[in-house]
Amino acid sequence: MITNSKPMHPGQVLLSVYMKEMKLNQSQLARLCLCAPRKINEIVNAKRNISPAFAVILEEVLGTKAEMWVRMQAEYDLWEARKRAA
Repeated sequence: MITNSKPMHPGQVLLSVYMKEMKLNQSQLARLCLCAPRKINEIVNAKRNISPAFAVILEEVLGTKAEMWVRMQAEYDLWEARKRAA
């Protein structure tokens, strides 16, 4: 039985904390990250995971730690795996 509440997808954190605070829209962040806007859209809508490689890019662009993004993604993925196994 899963008793822990569902963790936020790191894309939700990216949108609700970092993009809003920095007043960045998806296209602007995509330009800064040198990626397609669709990638940012899929991440913030929890349809795509944040890979370790992209975590490093976010570290450079946002001044965050790549480990934070990787850890959030791992916690989210683990919660999802436990939910499927239950």
